[in-house]
Amino acid sequence: MSNQNHNTSVEEQYGSFPVPLKDRTWGPWLAAAVCATAAIATWSLVVGGFTASYVGAQAGTSTMVAGALIVQMLVSLSQLPPNTKHGLETVVTTKPQLGVRGSYIALIIQFAVLTGWNLVLMIFFGRSVAAVLVSAGWIAEASSGTTALVASVGGALLVWALLTVGSKALRYLAPAIAIMVVGIAIWMLFVLFGAYPLSEIAAAPPLAPTEGGPLMNYTLALEVMMVSTMGWWAYMGGMLRMVSSASKAAMPSMASLGFGWAAVGLISLYSALVTGKWDPTVWMIDLGGPAAGAVVLAFIALANIGSTLVGVHAATLGVGQVPFLSERIRSWGLMAGIVIIPMIVVLILFPGPFYDNIGIFLAFVGILIAPVMGVQIVDWFVFNRDDHMHIPSLYRHNSTSEYWYTNGFNVAGIVGLIAGGAVYVAFLNPYTFVPRIEAFQYVTATLPATLTGGLVYWGLSVALAPRGSVPAVRTAAGRYSRATRS
Repeated sequence: MSNQNHNTSVEEQYGSFPVPLKDRTWGPWLAAAVCATAAIATWSLVVGGFTASYVGAQAGTSTMVAGALIVQMLVSLSQLPPNTKHGLETVVTTKPQLGVRGSYIALIIQFAVLTGWNLVLMIFFGRSVAAVLVSAGWIAEASSGTTALVASVGGALLVWALLTVGSKALRYLAPAIAIMVVGIAIWMLFVLFGAYPLSEIAAAPPLAPTEGGPLMNYTLALEVMMVSTMGWWAYMGGMLRMVSSASKAAMPSMASLGFGWAAVGLISLYSALVTGKWDPTVWMIDLGGPAAGAVVLAFIALANIGSTLVGVHAATLGVGQVPFLSERIRSWGLMAGIVIIPMIVVLILFPGPFYDNIGIFLAFVGILIAPVMGVQIVDWFVFNRDDHMHIPSLYRHNSTSEYWYTNGFNVAGIVGLIAGGAVYVAFLNPYTFVPRIEAFQYVTATLPATLTGGLVYWGLSVALAPRGSVPAVRTAAGRYSRATRS
């Protein structure tokens, strides 16, 4: 490799193509720092505030930690094998299950999830800047809306500027950001515990429980955390394709994206229960004045900019799978700009309606990602696909690809997604977040949807394999069938 290549980013050299083993140099601690940078942001606080509506401190602590760990295990099983073995980003890992054209469904899912969460972070960042400046008396209340807009758009542009250097930005910024935001998060907990004894926090009732009873409210709180954690599926390839083995990536995945982000969410769970406010720019100012608000603003700025940096990085890799764009745009910075532009449009035109309906967004994440995880887990661990991946076919966009199937679509995978999504909707109304059937309180909606997606994919794959509809699936007899190209 030339000196010029040594000075360029991984993205400039490979884009969305597999990262060779020699260039996957992130160890467990750097990967953990990058994952923590993604995980620790105000979305943790938003989810903690939702949880306080259903359960108290003790039940909320268990549901948040358990929900995050359960789903992050499923996310890790669905993504770590191809991310770390072949250096693949998220969208391309779905081509064996969905087909070359079917993977565009995964691209839409990924782009929607990443853009949605990035918008939540930037909107919250802008509103926090305005709230602290109003509290300090530096701007009038009437100017808060304009200030929030300018700060949000400015934050998005800063992310784009940082991202022009690709994964180097994550390597150099992530450790420092992770250390600072963890430190400030711990300090916020100390301030909260200093103002409200643990006994008072533990005794505080939930804010708006449903009439379904304790178990139903507990499961609703669990589901909130599960669908929120599922969003990490969209991020995994953007972060962990830089790690050389699953054993090195498992700890960062579970510790940062599982436990870590749930632990930060506990801050807003506890604060909402005793103050009625989950937003730290409000209750921290009440407890510590403008100085405390300034520290919290530093937390929000570091955390949200860092997390958005990771999210836009992953989205840019996914967009790079579109042939029309990848064949015409060679600049990594320009490709990242394509991801940033829709965010800025939403931030300018309708930030309020989007932010106010974040609960609906969370539920639709579950509909889309849960069955994808089930399908991929079956493919890697039942059909042993990871050992028989034909890497060149992942980047062929026509019938020469082994993953072309039927006009570019794998029927088994597509039907698995539809079936899993239908099961999710049958258990939980994604618009109102109200359970449809009593069985929800025993099994959630996420787990049945994941299981259904995997089972349907397994059944159809085995049934269709003799007719050449799926490649290299392990049959009950242990033999493999190779697909015929359409």
